[in-house]
Amino acid sequence: SDIDFNQRLQRIILAGIPKPVSSFAPEENAPAENKKRIFRIRQFLPYAAAFLGIGFTVWLVYRSSRPFARPANPAVQTSEVMAKPGARTKLVLPDGTQVWLNSGSKLHYNNDFNTRLREVSLEGEAFFDVVKDAKRPFVVHTSGIDIKVLGTAFNVKSYQQESTIETTLLRGMIEVTTRDDTKTPKVILRPHEKLVFKKSDNELSAGDKIEVRPNPKSEKVQDARMAIIPVISRPDSVMKETSWVYNKLVFEGENFKEVSLKMERWYNVRIDFRDEKLMRYRLKGTFQNETIQQALEALKLIAKFDYVMNGNDVE
Repeated sequence: SDIDFNQRLQRIILAGIPKPVSSFAPEENAPAENKKRIFRIRQFLPYAAAFLGIGFTVWLVYRSSRPFARPANPAVQTSEVMAKPGARTKLVLPDGTQVWLNSGSKLHYNNDFNTRLREVSLEGEAFFDVVKDAKRPFVVHTSGIDIKVLGTAFNVKSYQQESTIETTLLRGMIEVTTRDDTKTPKVILRPHEKLVFKKSDNELSAGDKIEVRPNPKSEKVQDARMAIIPVISRPDSVMKETSWVYNKLVFEGENFKEVSLKMERWYNVRIDFRDEKLMRYRLKGTFQNETIQQALEALKLIAKFDYVMNGNDVE
């Protein structure tokens, strides 16, 4: 019957409720009105306990069904890989992309690298062989330009002490945009093309030793600081842009000052010129296993000069 059911339910509920403390028990000498009030309160305690128990259970179910809330701005951790002067190194990124770092270069990427975007920041020079992933573009940030790719092989040179930034494409396709002017149209680079970007606001000129040859396959570059230069197709180990990956230092027509910057990073030395005329000499050659002394002696056959070595300093 309903009465028996209610009695059993009350016994079950009361079994889990502590006994009332003495302050709630009616005293022998208490007035009859007070005794009735206390008895009435005790009569409703089981229902109040049942209501609270059901409410607490509903709250637990609701809380457990809510998704776990992560902090709005979790601390971003950054990984850095560095190739010291006089050394070169290779690394594999979390997505399988292979990267070669030239001397004096740094590569940074965040702990969320392999999520929505694959982004890295480069200081120096690196060769990238990017794993293709159409859903997650690969982006290289430099001080002046951003390079966006899907799957390709290309070289980027962005040393702080040099006036230009270069990127050379071997295969695939890359998209280049300037960082300080987002309104500038993007530039599409095709295989065996090199883009040169001048860091200052001045236009590229012949004095910057950038010979821009006409290339009908390239779009017109609207940014005066940019130029696209066709690169002669040849083995990667012979191209001066990528020869360093194969442990070769190649220079073709650069002036002595530009060659000295490469030699400083290659041999971990510091070269000072006392003759400005000597800095403008155009040089061509290849070094692979030569020491700094052997390289300087070889250059003396092309340009007449003397030098003194004091530790890592060359004058």
